[in-house]
Amino acid sequence: MKQITLSQIENAFLPSREITSADRFSGRKEHVLAAYLSLLADGANIAILGNRGIGKSSLARQILNISNGDNSLLDNLSIGYDSKMDFLSIYFACGNNIDSVSTLLTRLLTTQDCLYNWLYDIPSATKEVAKISGGLNLGIISGGGEGTTETTSNSSISQHTIETVFNNVLFELTKAALAKNGILIVIDEFDQIKDTNGFAALLKSLATNNPSIKFCIVGVAHDIQNLMKEHESSDRLFAGGVVSLPRMNEDELKDIIAKAESSIDRFITFDNGAIKKLLQLAQGHPYMIHLLGKYSLREAYQNGYHTITEEHVNQTVQSIAEKGTDPVLEGRYKKAVASSPQREAVLKSFATSIREDGEIPTSDAYKLTVDFDVENPSQYVGQLVTEDYGSELVKVRERYYRFRDSLFVAYINARPWIFPSANKFNNDGK
Repeated sequence: MKQITLSQIENAFLPSREITSADRFSGRKEHVLAAYLSLLADGANIAILGNRGIGKSSLARQILNISNGDNSLLDNLSIGYDSKMDFLSIYFACGNNIDSVSTLLTRLLTTQDCLYNWLYDIPSATKEVAKISGGLNLGIISGGGEGTTETTSNSSISQHTIETVFNNVLFELTKAALAKNGILIVIDEFDQIKDTNGFAALLKSLATNNPSIKFCIVGVAHDIQNLMKEHESSDRLFAGGVVSLPRMNEDELKDIIAKAESSIDRFITFDNGAIKKLLQLAQGHPYMIHLLGKYSLREAYQNGYHTITEEHVNQTVQSIAEKGTDPVLEGRYKKAVASSPQREAVLKSFATSIREDGEIPTSDAYKLTVDFDVENPSQYVGQLVTEDYGSELVKVRERYYRFRDSLFVAYINARPWIFPSANKFNNDGK
């Protein structure tokens, strides 16, 4: 049997980053096709929506690959095409310091690997930026949009000024014909932008005056209005290009596991029981498959066994919780539960009472809380909707709730109890 390196084991699953390779990307044929057709349509924009951990950023990376002429994924998914695309493609991930559209446009103009790389190759574009140089220091910012910035603004610099310069720069870049199909700007984590006022107007203007410019915005949202936070014209601006990612089906999740095994020449494999357990715990979220798969493989490699069983997966889940391997999800769980066994019982009862539409009738959840001897469960539900406990539950209407994040629900169901004495669920988690 061929020896596999620890580096290969560590990169078989990738919970910490998006999937950039077409060969490692699984499923999503209809969603890839929808995005591809929007790339072909003049003036069309793309929006990728969905819950956390559902694979939005990975799909965005595949769209970038296709826009740059790499049709490997189209071949893999048997999606027909008649040519290769040639876009000048830019990727930018927002952070929580992007407070407005003006800030976003400034970062796109001044961030390395964004427009900055092309700006000073076009003299006419440089002149456009010079119009605001008196009030804006366009110092270079390292790629990705995070970290220390040299950009400073002046109160005399209006959003309109920034937008005008941005539009003019894009016009000069397209006039220079740097790419045959135009410019594609992917904005990941768009939901992090605090004030999106003005973005719809920007897209509207570009669609009319410069249709070779496309935006692909990516974010946590249920619909395009929720992501844009501007209702006017949102549907028309993204007509045909709204890609809402649902949970993955079992075949797609199994494909992630199979590709991970292949990447290490099946040096370590998951048996049927382990795969079934992974699918149960993931609840359609590829992130959970990558997280649990990665640490299951690591444990197997370090302990010298080549077949991962259901029991090994259970041990991995316990270890992930104890070590806080995902500090965000674990932190949210501990904030919601705090020091209360009763609140943990209510949290888990609600997580196992979700209907197909995502809603949770209190009548269903409260029946489970009785088994935990929880008196007055509505008291703890009232706490779980407040910021003090993470606002994990959202009241839909009288006697109906939903969780604000389906990935967190998967984590609740997978995570072992903090107060095991309160756990009266059977082995099926019911």
